[in-house]
Amino acid sequence: MVLRSLVKNKKGNVFATIYLVGIMMVLLIVGVLVVIGSSILNWTLDEAVPELTSIGMVGDANVSVIAGYGINPVNGFIQSWTWMTGVVYFFALFACIALAFVYRSTGEGWTIALFFGLMVVLILASIFMSNIYEEIYDGNDDLALRLQEHAMLSFFIIHSPLIFSLIGFISGIIIYTGDNVGGIR
Repeated sequence: MVLRSLVKNKKGNVFATIYLVGIMMVLLIVGVLVVIGSSILNWTLDEAVPELTSIGMVGDANVSVIAGYGINPVNGFIQSWTWMTGVVYFFALFACIALAFVYRSTGEGWTIALFFGLMVVLILASIFMSNIYEEIYDGNDDLALRLQEHAMLSFFIIHSPLIFSLIGFISGIIIYTGDNVGGIR
């Protein structure tokens, strides 16, 4: 009851809108950085593992055996990032919609314009990021081949303007059809 009266007396929660759009912006940037970083690690380990496992004896240590215990498990984990990053990114996108339900009762009518403006900025940023990513992705060098292995996450990043438009539309509907929109019950 106390929580309901606190929500009812608020004049709007600007931070809910800023947090939701900010989280989606950070998610876009982190997604691009993760896929490029993962591809670079994958490329490096693909070059280093065969060399480290073929060294043999160095002094009293068998580097090939040590590499088999140390480097091969790390390489296997890095190789599995091609699908793990896509699944984690999908759940993070889904969490953005779930976060809209958290802010549902705090959406005020006057913050619709702020939400719309921030979503336009997010969509423009996602267009910019997806175009840059697609230029790298469509290349024919080693990095492009590694990026193409990340099929799911690359799909999400290349189509991020559409995906964030849909998430923003759905989140806007969820937030601004809550219990206390515009002070109307």
